[in-house]
Amino acid sequence: MKRFLLVVLLSIITKIVLPQAQYVSFRIDSAVRAAIEARHIPGLQIAVVKYGLVLKKANYGYANLEDRVPVTDSTRFCIASMSKAFTCAAILLLMEDGKLSLDDSVGKYLDSLPASWSSITLRMLMNHSSGLWDDWDNRDDIFFYTNDTDSSFLAALKTEPLKFKPGQGFSYSCGPFLLGLVISKVSGESYPDFMKHRIFDKLGMTNSCINDADSIITNRAAGYIWRDQKIMHGKQISAAAQARGDVGVLTTLTDMLKWYAALQDSSLLKQISIELMFSPGLLNDSSRIAYGFGWFLGPYRDHTLFTHNGAFRTGYSSVMDIYPEDHVGIIILSNLQRAGADQLARNIVGLFNPDYGLSSQMLRDSTDPDSVRTLLLKSDFSELGLNIDTTRKMINALHVPFYFENDDELAMFRNVIEFNFIKAIKPSKPKPDIFGDTIQGIYLYEVKCKDQPTRYFAFFLDPTGKLVYLDLEE
Repeated sequence: MKRFLLVVLLSIITKIVLPQAQYVSFRIDSAVRAAIEARHIPGLQIAVVKYGLVLKKANYGYANLEDRVPVTDSTRFCIASMSKAFTCAAILLLMEDGKLSLDDSVGKYLDSLPASWSSITLRMLMNHSSGLWDDWDNRDDIFFYTNDTDSSFLAALKTEPLKFKPGQGFSYSCGPFLLGLVISKVSGESYPDFMKHRIFDKLGMTNSCINDADSIITNRAAGYIWRDQKIMHGKQISAAAQARGDVGVLTTLTDMLKWYAALQDSSLLKQISIELMFSPGLLNDSSRIAYGFGWFLGPYRDHTLFTHNGAFRTGYSSVMDIYPEDHVGIIILSNLQRAGADQLARNIVGLFNPDYGLSSQMLRDSTDPDSVRTLLLKSDFSELGLNIDTTRKMINALHVPFYFENDDELAMFRNVIEFNFIKAIKPSKPKPDIFGDTIQGIYLYEVKCKDQPTRYFAFFLDPTGKLVYLDLEE
């Protein structure tokens, strides 16, 4: 009987999904080729999955321009910060083994840490609430060349003061680099070896590994940047910098589809661990942050989105978007640093639902149906630019996954020149979002501030009209 019901269910899903496949495939091709031309992307892979069925899986362009080597199913790309989710999964595996607790202090596993780090837990390293800096930011490439061991990177990180007391805010950081060191300490294996036998081998990800820039790795795509109106090789940095726990995974699209599938079931992690991975982190004051364990989390329009991208100065960018309520997954890998992969992914999901399209490309409603609401939202928006303390409090309340470090960064909220209504999206059945707030309306605006690029924001209001979430979409 169960087998019969499974066959019937698959038949229904096939009838729903497959008629879309040919149409979606053609439209995806058009969007991808336009992006490749506009962004000068050498090579790219893309997969689109719905209800577990692969609607689109394709390779474009070249893995190596000098030898004109085409991208194939075997081409390996560096996925940079998308590696953080793999490292967090490894920590969860060790938790399931009973070898560590997520609330253990990092000082339990790493020696001679600064006193200010004493309350940093593994959980905080996983969800970026530790207060640590991201040592990829504002660093010249000499830093990543001269630091050629994990110990030298750790020593450099120890000299940096924390941005805030652990647990008091969210700031994207290199915490998963430290998690890679913890994995090695707890397991007794090197980080690459542990990842290979506990994750890659387990899932049949036969073309995945932790990058080793000094070794010959077959089918590794060359990395590129677009600069001075021409394609150039990506930056050269130390091999150790390219193999860290926050950036080190080298993989293929075929293997990433296996990773995606493993996140939908219990083939790698127990269900409770999957739920932890995709649950918003909590700050000391119980505020929820828009990040889980290796994933940005939040509502995108009126549905939930789990996402992470990766961009590397060595010449790669990638993104993985998961829409759990829509049963849709999008994976893009490329060998250009600024390929606009995340924007391309949003273009593609708009093929499934017109309300998901990019704000900048939407047809605008002819008139603003509620000019009073617009004035109130403009006031809320401008308040974010008053002073740094006000901004930090407000972004915690609005679950904005960013930490403003100084007053200059508030320019994006100041001196509003235009605040243009685009569209209102009203959920047919308002329900709590991932942060527990019931959303009665989502309002899209184009915002122009003095001496700033045009930006597009989504404002989420609860039934009382209170602003409860703010999303910088473009």
